Amino acid sequence: MKSTMNVLLALVFVGLGVGFVFFFEFYLTEKIDTVEVVVAKETIDFKTLITEENIEIANVKRGTEVANAIPVTAYESLVGKYASIKIEKGTQLYTDLIDTYNLVPNSEKGEFVAPIPKEWLFAVPGSLRRTYVADVYAINDADQRLKRDLANAAAEQGDLPESAIQSIEPGAKPILTSVRVASVKDSGNREVTESVETNEATGQVAALEIIATDEMLETMTNALNDGFKLYVVYKFERSNEMDPAEVEEVVAEEAIEEEDVAVEEEEIVVEEDAAETVSEESDEETVQENPEEDTATSSEVEGEEDGDESADE
Repeated sequence: MKSTMNVLLALVFVGLGVGFVFFFEFYLTEKIDTVEVVVAKETIDFKTLITEENIEIANVKRGTEVANAIPVTAYESLVGKYASIKIEKGTQLYTDLIDTYNLVPNSEKGEFVAPIPKEWLFAVPGSLRRTYVADVYAINDADQRLKRDLANAAAEQGDLPESAIQSIEPGAKPILTSVRVASVKDSGNREVTESVETNEATGQVAALEIIATDEMLETMTNALNDGFKLYVVYKFERSNEMDPAEVEEVVAEEAIEEEDVAVEEEEIVVEEDAAETVSEESDEETVQENPEEDTATSSEVEGEEDGDESADE
């Protein structure tokens, strides 16, 4: 009986020991020797909108977290931003992977960073900053009333009052809308920002850089060639965060755009196939008509050869 109890106690202690080992390895170690990071739940393609469906919080071994890693506390703020490159599944997210304000040009859509020199500009709000979204008007330099309002506003406060915007003649439409401002430079080619001490601008706006396409650039150059200058009016400042409803709306819009592109590509393929079919049919008809011409041509050639032989005799 005593030996049986000893065996049972030994088995109990062995079981407890094995249980503790498993508890330590699979639970306690994970809590003690790991940290939480934000990772890609699935592969996120370049310029894809980040949502709660494609990112998650995971535990990694302490010391393996990447530099500039996005803190777990900023998890929700990632929603609504864009991937600046293709992010593979399981990759820890850090600042360089996130295009916060959608300012990385999408080459697949023909986007690039285009400079807008001061010679092109008629007026720019002094409070315009990088990441803002703006509209661009083409203003004739002969509009003295608007020019006077803008000059007075710039001289008094370095900014454009609402009256200057309203002084655009009714019905005038911007030549470009929702333009993403990638950079705002002063005359020394330095980024214009707010001073930390005074909260005032670090310089006067002299030139811009925007995310543009060939079509946008052509629109601006055509207006400039016609004697106009560019009048920039910003619509709103971009926020670091987006409302979930806005995220769903953007995702839906991107899905519609992708469907439209796919439909256009299918239409182009169908048109090319139809053109090839018509071309092939035309070639066949030409081939069918050519035998008679070839026969006539052969007869003429034979007649000419016979004539030449008779002349030689």
